[in-house]
Amino acid sequence: MLYDTKNSPFKELENKAFSLSIWLESWYPRICKFLEISSEKDELALREVLEVVKSNVSSEELRTNISRGNRVLIFAPGERLEEQFELYLSIIGKKDTILISADGATSFLLEQGFIPHFIVTDLDGDLNDQFEAQQAGSILLIHVHGDNISTIKDTINNIKRNNFILTTQTKPLAGSYNFYGFTDGDRAVCMSTLMKAKEIILSGFDFGPVIGKYSKQYQLNEEMKKRKMKKFLIAKSIINWCANTEQKISKK
Repeated sequence: MLYDTKNSPFKELENKAFSLSIWLESWYPRICKFLEISSEKDELALREVLEVVKSNVSSEELRTNISRGNRVLIFAPGERLEEQFELYLSIIGKKDTILISADGATSFLLEQGFIPHFIVTDLDGDLNDQFEAQQAGSILLIHVHGDNISTIKDTINNIKRNNFILTTQTKPLAGSYNFYGFTDGDRAVCMSTLMKAKEIILSGFDFGPVIGKYSKQYQLNEEMKKRKMKKFLIAKSIINWCANTEQKISKK
């Protein structure tokens, strides 16, 4: 167990089988209830996007890319991202290290001169940076849900210029994938676990009361902060769920 989740309403799910059916039947409905999310809205958003564009990278290609490294290093835009980044300079850039950024952490990696192999995002970070990285070779894993449908439609021409995968938290349809997970960070961990990464290292996964400066492009009000903390509860339990698959996952 990587995180203390004794007070999490999702703790009992952490030891369940790591499968799509458990995600759809147990995790997703509970998350929808906990955050008052409409699953119907998520499903509609996915259908609308797939009418316009579909993934141009397959899950098999994704697995091949991830399995070619000895480790996957995932960066999340937590408060301590910059501090923890320094701890991994010796392995960043090595051929056997696969870099994955969770949304806003992409901007930080670009500032440091690194292009992530994969970007897991629901497009609420700096889109110019994410599209710049995609043009430089990153594969975007774009999460479609009910609250970002307009952003996806507005940026669809940028999205489809280079390699991308559409992901969903509901039942996947042709042209999309469900790699489990809810926030960008824990979804990156789920995806890496599913793709049989040899080792997964987490950086910037603080889940503390201070929101990292790369997390959002806008200031959160108190209500937004409370909701963010609830999402952190979900994320910690989901990462523990991944760790319980006997996958080698570590964090500083």
